[in-house]
Amino acid sequence: MDKKWLVRSLLFTVGSVMLCAWLIGPGGALPQGGALSAVSVVAPASSLVLTDENLVDGLASLELPVRIAKVDLNGQILSIDLRVAEEQFDKQRLYQSMAEVISFAMEDTSNIDQLLLRLIAEDQWLGTRYLLLAADVRRGAWPVQALEELRNSGQEELSPSLIRWFRITATHLWKEHIPY
Repeated sequence: MDKKWLVRSLLFTVGSVMLCAWLIGPGGALPQGGALSAVSVVAPASSLVLTDENLVDGLASLELPVRIAKVDLNGQILSIDLRVAEEQFDKQRLYQSMAEVISFAMEDTSNIDQLLLRLIAEDQWLGTRYLLLAADVRRGAWPVQALEELRNSGQEELSPSLIRWFRITATHLWKEHIPY
């Protein structure tokens, strides 16, 4: 009787392992990683998978008060430079633009895990560009209310929490002309 119990246990264990391997493996019933992730459960069904083919169309849907100067998509990293003209040196408009780009990258797409966002001042007469502000935004590294706080910052300085959550770095030029 002990032999039958041992054989049954062994067969059950081998069968369970094979079933798990089939569920987790390529083409299996579960998503990659073998478990449902919070993103796949919470993310809206219409999440965009951003690729080189739909990058322009996705960004064209954004209504930004400043123009996009440069975009690069490298795997799960999206880099965007926003061109700031002299007449656009308005913190509220710049913060709103940053919030919209962050929202697009982190809420509207499902495959972008890091956004490298830069505000670039351009001297129209000389054609030179100057970095004003940079942000390194990572999915899941900031609370939900952070975007609303950024949108509603107005002309105020950014809170230390926002600076930390979005990994914001200001250049001397930004601090001199638009103190944050």
